Amino acid sequence: MPRLAVLIVLALLTGCGVAPDSPLADQCDTVPPGAERVVLRAGSGVRLGAAVVGPPGAPVGMAVAHGAGHTLCDWLPAMSALAERLRVRVIVPDRRGTGSSEGDGEVGELAADLQTALTWLHDQGATRLAALGSSYGGPIAVLAAQRATSLPMCVAIAVSPLTGIEGGVAPLAEDRPVRSLWTVAETAFGANATALFEKVPQATKGRLKILPVDDHSLGLLRGHPEAMTFVEDALRTC
Repeated sequence: MPRLAVLIVLALLTGCGVAPDSPLADQCDTVPPGAERVVLRAGSGVRLGAAVVGPPGAPVGMAVAHGAGHTLCDWLPAMSALAERLRVRVIVPDRRGTGSSEGDGEVGELAADLQTALTWLHDQGATRLAALGSSYGGPIAVLAAQRATSLPMCVAIAVSPLTGIEGGVAPLAEDRPVRSLWTVAETAFGANATALFEKVPQATKGRLKILPVDDHSLGLLRGHPEAMTFVEDALRTC
């Protein structure tokens, strides 16, 4: 089994670590200034632990679906810096069954869970919404954007994405468009990014970028400024 596949399987078995309403400092070694704990009520009564950064009155909000080996703690520093630069509000929920979220990691609920996060942003005043997913979270974000027809979606962003997840996350089989799709990936995940970009219907064509590097997911954004700039350019279309 490829090393990345092994890491994904191990990550999916880690389970919930802290309570959804626990202080962020009890979960994360580093908590950016201004980050706040949020508890989302998802399907079947499952509580999802999340964190939000960025100005409460921001008109643009983004929900993040992290990768299989991550929790919200991994993403908070980078998303806090992005939120400050672009003046957007960003919510990062832990995937159900992981980190601070309850549940057993039911795959078929993952897109709906991200829609719950998007709805929370909308209820808080965001008038334009984006979904970002990385690695395992990539197809979750795209599928959530396809299905969020009652929300003011402006863009879906996929970073080093898988094309789907067995058990109920299949954006390539969904006959619904996203408003716009921006995909960026390293060489090894270039075929996945290309497949999503070319096969998922888009109301307005986004952009595809493949970087000749090996860094994956959050490592791609951290290690290569052009990848993070790509994400920010996608958000600027909102």
